[in-house]
Amino acid sequence: MRVSTRREFLATSSLAVAGVGLGLARPAHSLPLRSSQPVAAFFPDLLDPATLRTLALGGIDAARSAGATYADIRVANRRHLEIFVNGIYPYSNIGFDVSYGLRVLVDGAWGFVYDFAPTPDAVVRAARTAVSTARGIAKIGGRVPAMTPAPVVTGEWTTPVAIDPFAVSPDDHVSVYGAYVSAGQRVPDGLAEALFCWSTETRVFASSEGSLVTQQLMHAEPRVGVGVMFEGTDSLGMYVTDFAPASAGFEIALGTHLQDRVKEATEEVAQFFSYPVANVEVGRYEAVFDGTSVGALLGATINPALELDRVLGHHADDSGSSFLGPVTDVLGHRLFSPQLTVSAGRSAPLFGAAKWDDEGCATKAFPLIDHGTVVDYFTTRTTASALTSWYASQGKAAHTCGSAVTLSPVRSPSGRASQLTMASGTSGTSLETLTQRISNGMLVRATTHVVSDQQLANSACYPNLLFEVKHGRITRRLRHAGMQFSTKRLWQSLTTVGDATTAQCRLHQSTVDQPWAKVKQAITAPAAHFREIDVIQLEQY
Repeated sequence: MRVSTRREFLATSSLAVAGVGLGLARPAHSLPLRSSQPVAAFFPDLLDPATLRTLALGGIDAARSAGATYADIRVANRRHLEIFVNGIYPYSNIGFDVSYGLRVLVDGAWGFVYDFAPTPDAVVRAARTAVSTARGIAKIGGRVPAMTPAPVVTGEWTTPVAIDPFAVSPDDHVSVYGAYVSAGQRVPDGLAEALFCWSTETRVFASSEGSLVTQQLMHAEPRVGVGVMFEGTDSLGMYVTDFAPASAGFEIALGTHLQDRVKEATEEVAQFFSYPVANVEVGRYEAVFDGTSVGALLGATINPALELDRVLGHHADDSGSSFLGPVTDVLGHRLFSPQLTVSAGRSAPLFGAAKWDDEGCATKAFPLIDHGTVVDYFTTRTTASALTSWYASQGKAAHTCGSAVTLSPVRSPSGRASQLTMASGTSGTSLETLTQRISNGMLVRATTHVVSDQQLANSACYPNLLFEVKHGRITRRLRHAGMQFSTKRLWQSLTTVGDATTAQCRLHQSTVDQPWAKVKQAITAPAAHFREIDVIQLEQY
């Protein structure tokens, strides 16, 4: 990357060009950042929980009266806040909406309608439209599988939050984030930028079976990127992994220890300049990936491959299918290295924490891969019946563990992760220890981009920071590198997993379905050593 001055680097968000960009455009709707009023004062009043419940129940009653054999609805009001600080000027972006999505089952076919105008009359009209749509589809299409039974649930749940970020003033937000930017700038030629995103919503779920739950949800997406300029022309950067997505409040943004970590991370980037620089040499190498890089691999490959609706072909013509099918050839079979164990969960403070999912099912932690053996998928009440035989062999009835998720009520829920965790290895297996075991290979740091084919069977990744390692020592920093691999073969070549000190959490974002919908997931993974990976040289600009 070439830039002319330090100021231009900051003003154009140069960490984005360096490969750790925050991807935030100048907002159309901004927040006054020189104010001591709470952030909430700048938002309009939204509907209260009682009103949301009334709307939800009205939609269910209308759907049943119109002839639906089953109906469910998600109604929510949401507020979103982003504040960006980079040492020159802070700016903000705020948003809010009230929306609903109503799903009905008629004669074995689904109908779905959504809108951003949640009035009693609008919800009733939507219910009738959804029933009419489903009835028309039933005349020309096949019946959907029966829904897996689930207990009727009622109640309320709130994300545990010590400090509501919307009760904090813009002045205090900018002051806290600015301290992290200043910490990075205390390093010679150091740079830093901070983007903190907060979202809060009241979400109501109701169904014709009698479930009615209200949840107050809070999600945090903190990101602090650090970098270093070298002689005014070259730059390197990465994210500080101590800032991780979570279901929590402003308290996770506080602490002088975080300022120390920003400074330490900036110093670490500065050390990278001490290594000679060379273009990568094409070949097959052993490699150690740090935790955030393993998370990128996991998030883009195995994570979506375990979504049962993909396995069953529900998205074959848009998002794609999965190499982890058919289920009879996958479940109970050791397909990956015995070092690989993966689980999912939605308990606080994990990102996406909730007591009930978007079908009203209780959420719980559950294993997906146990020492290389696939033992479960992400399911919904519609897809779980495909695993009836497998669950029966385990002495269980068909069920779902609360993985029906939709980021917004205007999309129907699908089975997927909110938080995915790869188990760490034995104590004492640090990133340094793993690197010292490399004879002739690569150390991968801060991977930001992984792409896969439609079946998730073959992938490529593009390291932000890549180092040559000879006999356990870093010898050079490498440029213009890409890595290609068969997904299954890569995870079969996993030899050693780093300990808990190497585990890092990253936000994985993707798009699914047609029309495309955004998906946000948190992936926690330790560092790991892989026996072999193909390295290619990219075109130089």
